[in-house]
Amino acid sequence: MEIISAIPTSALNLNNLESVPMIKNSQRRRISSSSSTNTTTTRLPFRKPHQSNHTQLSENNNGHLLLLNTAALLHCIDLTDPNECSETYALIFKYCRRFGVAELGFQVHARLTVTGIELCAFLGSQVLEFYSKFGFINNARQLFDKMSERNVFSWTSIIGLYCGLGDYEETIRLFYCMVDEGVRPDHFVFPKVFKACSELRNRKVGKEVYEYMMSIGFEGNPFVKKSVLDMFIKCGMMDFARKLFEEMEFKDVVVWNMMISGYASNGDFEQALKCFEDMKLAGVMPDCVTWNSIIAGYARKGQLQNAFNCFDEMKGLDDFTPNVVSWTALIAGNEQHGHSSLALQVFRQMLVERVKPNSFTIASVISACTNLSLLQHGKEIHAYCIKTKGLDSDVLVGNALVDFYAKCRTVDVARRKFNLIKEKDLISWNSMLAGYAMGGYREEAILLLNEMKSLEFVPDIITWNGLITGFTKRGDGNTGLQFFFRMCQTGIKPNVTSISSALAACASGKDLKLGKQIHGYVTRNNIELSTGVGSALISMYSDCGRLDLACSVFSELSFRDVVIWNSIISACAHNGLGVTALNLLREMVKSKVEPNMVTIVSILPACARLAALQQGKEIHQFIIRNGLDAFNLVWNALIDLYGRCGLVKKARRIFDLMPLRDIVSWNTMIAGYGMHGFGMDAVNLFRRLQCTDLKPNHFTFTSLLSACSHAGLTDEGWKYFKMMKSEYDLDPAIEQYACLVDLLARAGHFEESMEFIKEMPFQPNAAIWGSILGACRIHLNPELAEQAASFLFELEPQNSGNYILLANIYSTVGRWEDAAKVRCLMKERGVSKPPGCSWIAVKRRIHSFIVGDTSHPLMEEISAKVESLYSEIKEIGYVPETSFVLQDVEEDEKENSLCGHSEKLAIAFGLISTPSGTPLRIIKNLRVCGDCHSATKFISKVTNREIIMRDCFRFHHFVDGVCSCGDYW
Repeated sequence: MEIISAIPTSALNLNNLESVPMIKNSQRRRISSSSSTNTTTTRLPFRKPHQSNHTQLSENNNGHLLLLNTAALLHCIDLTDPNECSETYALIFKYCRRFGVAELGFQVHARLTVTGIELCAFLGSQVLEFYSKFGFINNARQLFDKMSERNVFSWTSIIGLYCGLGDYEETIRLFYCMVDEGVRPDHFVFPKVFKACSELRNRKVGKEVYEYMMSIGFEGNPFVKKSVLDMFIKCGMMDFARKLFEEMEFKDVVVWNMMISGYASNGDFEQALKCFEDMKLAGVMPDCVTWNSIIAGYARKGQLQNAFNCFDEMKGLDDFTPNVVSWTALIAGNEQHGHSSLALQVFRQMLVERVKPNSFTIASVISACTNLSLLQHGKEIHAYCIKTKGLDSDVLVGNALVDFYAKCRTVDVARRKFNLIKEKDLISWNSMLAGYAMGGYREEAILLLNEMKSLEFVPDIITWNGLITGFTKRGDGNTGLQFFFRMCQTGIKPNVTSISSALAACASGKDLKLGKQIHGYVTRNNIELSTGVGSALISMYSDCGRLDLACSVFSELSFRDVVIWNSIISACAHNGLGVTALNLLREMVKSKVEPNMVTIVSILPACARLAALQQGKEIHQFIIRNGLDAFNLVWNALIDLYGRCGLVKKARRIFDLMPLRDIVSWNTMIAGYGMHGFGMDAVNLFRRLQCTDLKPNHFTFTSLLSACSHAGLTDEGWKYFKMMKSEYDLDPAIEQYACLVDLLARAGHFEESMEFIKEMPFQPNAAIWGSILGACRIHLNPELAEQAASFLFELEPQNSGNYILLANIYSTVGRWEDAAKVRCLMKERGVSKPPGCSWIAVKRRIHSFIVGDTSHPLMEEISAKVESLYSEIKEIGYVPETSFVLQDVEEDEKENSLCGHSEKLAIAFGLISTPSGTPLRIIKNLRVCGDCHSATKFISKVTNREIIMRDCFRFHHFVDGVCSCGDYW
């Protein structure tokens, strides 16, 4: 039981004197006022000097008895003796402080005031120290301001009070007032002032105070020197710290640790390591704090293997073992440098070794779960916090949990956790606001922002950036820009993050005008086109269709890191300039900038669109060499690459090798089968997907239904269309309706197709009428083709493909006048047909052929090969399909026209330029015509070559006279 609990309540009331024995005046003794901590015993109050030593008690017991007899003592004070009064009152206040008897101290001060005893400097300091001890700041300050005499002890008490309360500005102000009054500070005052400067990171004042201290000849004791050293370190003045450190005669492990930690925290970890070695050479053995500083330094620098090595070395020592700080440094370092999975593994091992985590540990672990979107793991850690006393109520943990639930799309849980945080700080509000922004909750964010302001929390740049970035990433760039404007109206200047996010919002909304205005603001304010702003400008101009301006920004940048290179490569790739993107990649490597995962994911789709198989294979090798195959994004891009380059079996092998497939992996592989006409393979793969824990989405069914359509799997298509709603509660979107219309129309079920269109909950779009028109070409239905084309001419008035298809249908059935009218309509509307172009890659070089073009240097050999092929394939049954020539000319002219089609030229060039048996891979920008399709089947037979042709709709694999599409395209 505490001593104070044993004091009778009556002894705390100065008016209750009956229970306290009265002492005669002759028994009064003068009580020593010495406050020296070396005094271990004093005479008992009111005891006679002749009493034996065995009746004397310790000072604590004396103080206890003094408090019990306070009332009697005060009644017996000789008020005519100022020294006795001051010393007696001072001793009472001393023991009130020691035993925590605040109420008695208040009553004694009141009696002191009533009796009119003047507070001298000595007694005033004791009363002031009493109020300071209990944190009664108002009473202390009123007393201090009224004191006629203020000595160094008075100033020490009041300065210590404000410093202990964390009011460091007032601590410094009082110090200056003390100096102005001519009171010389001592070794108790200076450490408090240096601590205030340290906490405020006020290097200017800290240097002034230090220079003043030296000017008065006060060097201080080791404790003062340590406080100065700590101030220099925390204010980033490592040169001053180093000089003071070298001047110190005695350097214990604490001082060495301060220097090591100081260098590490100020970013000079190499010097920290040197200091660590010097420490050992000086014969000072590192302690747990030393090792933790080195481990944390390695972790902050991203040198995680070195951090683990130090950790293991520390583990092998006999004197101490890794503590919670050591483990937390490893966990935080891995989480901050993108190794969240490893951070969780370290945390598990920490628990196995029965080291109790603290709030910093838990915050880092929750952040790791956030990075990996591990909702269940995060919930388990939350449960652990609830069971562990003190963790769930910690504001640091609470903020991390709010951020975790918000980013894991459980905003309602995040809000509940936010409401449970008793002492919210600015980080709490910022986390919740960012969570609402990421979830797209505009009204909730505005209400919470207003509530935040009403509670006198002032939004800072992080608040606004969270709102701008969150809504922009959610796809609501307009709301993001609204918060950007609101931020500017508050007078807060946008930083790199604000500007980058605003530019991203302009990109998502295709707001080129505003994007240019922000670019102008950047230029006028001399804001450096750093990584964030430069890459955001490139992306903004690219997404707004101004690739020329994006390239202009890129050319202006003197410093180009991997982020900048990735931006321009991605911009070119997304705008169809795949060759330019590949050339930029080569320049990037020549500039000694190492491609990363983002680079790979940007360039592989460009290779896929170009069918640049060789370049894609080289990039694949780079991925393996550099260990970039740990990311699903890369695996999925490789599946897409090989699928689009015609190597569907290779794509499947990569799919099968994936350690962990996400839904994108399954969708990409199903789409690959669909493009190649392998409908049943797509169906079988979907059945495997149904046996996993993954849930198919709209993209899955779009790919699956498209595969069924290209393979003529009508029954399967109907089945999976209905399955969307019945088994997965997915309402079919317009894309799935378009796929089913295409499926029915391709199968010739035109009446069923039209009925289905009428019953759709959507207005038919260009994709649906395009499917009808394409099917009319297959089944030669000019009447329905006219109906479909009439809608398409309104929906896509500049799409030449629709006009060409209708004209082709007319010419096939011999309606030459109608075909001519279509061509006239094209001229009237200014619609131009892009020339047919085909590409083939031979010996790492891409060769292009345009219909009727004779510019290729090997054109004579190519033409001769075409004529030779025509002769060979006619012998085995090929008949030119002249109906695909739209002009009403003689049959000979039509046949000659067909010979000049770009895909035939590319095939002929491939045959004369590659070894026998080598597969040919052709890309065409338009739909392959019926005659070329027929001819290529025969060519594959007479040349014994596999010919893989990719047109603008799908792949065709020609092998031994048969096409994978089954003539159903």
